[in-house]
Amino acid sequence: MATVYIKPGTGSGSGTLAAPYFQSEINTAETAAGNNGIIYFVDGTYTLSNETWDAGVDNITYKSLNKNGAILTSAASITLRLGASSTTQNVTVEDFKISGYIGYIINSNVTIKGISQADTASFTPAYGFLYKLTGGATLIISESSFSFKRLDATQYFFRDCSNTTVTRCTFHWSVSAVGANKIQSTGTHPTVNNSIIASDLDSAINSNAMTVANYTNCCISNMDHTSGGTDNIFSDPLLVDPANSDLRLRPSSPCINAGTAS
Repeated sequence: MATVYIKPGTGSGSGTLAAPYFQSEINTAETAAGNNGIIYFVDGTYTLSNETWDAGVDNITYKSLNKNGAILTSAASITLRLGASSTTQNVTVEDFKISGYIGYIINSNVTIKGISQADTASFTPAYGFLYKLTGGATLIISESSFSFKRLDATQYFFRDCSNTTVTRCTFHWSVSAVGANKIQSTGTHPTVNNSIIASDLDSAINSNAMTVANYTNCCISNMDHTSGGTDNIFSDPLLVDPANSDLRLRPSSPCINAGTAS
């Protein structure tokens, strides 16, 4: 178990805060962190390609040193694979700001927390936004916000997300059109609690494919159904400026004090 540091770019470092590893040394950083280790990403912009964060070790955490100070971005739609195709390995990804077209493939038990993700154009990763490839693994997404332009009509938002829980998150789509497929999922849909699911286009979200029955204590806006699930509010959440990815709540939002503590 160790704490190591990483910074953008290519080169050679020692993994200390004074001399972090470079982004090109991510595999070296993973090995140095080891079981129960932490890799802190110092402030800066990290440009990703299709890649895997997989140390082959257990309970590793990838974390922005300062909340949202480390920015993950990409030049095109790419996929970030998390884990090593194992239901015994645990990976945590925490506190990053994500600006680009990044989708996720979940290969191990993964926790995603404190993420702020905003895309600036149509989002078309090869497997949709979230694909849980290792079926027996667990996935928890919490305390995060996701602001999207439309998904490509051939893509799914959640894909095969068994054993997945989403809690205290906000998802918003700013779309001008969604095509016949609407915003939807395929396979098992996650359990969603105390979260906001919204779009700026009427009936843009497919209630059947997004399995509204799995939602509890959520605020849901512009779904093609206006009922379902448990203790949900089907109303505009009154976000501050969702078109520009400001997903804070206005003082008059019906979501304020409407959820539960868990």
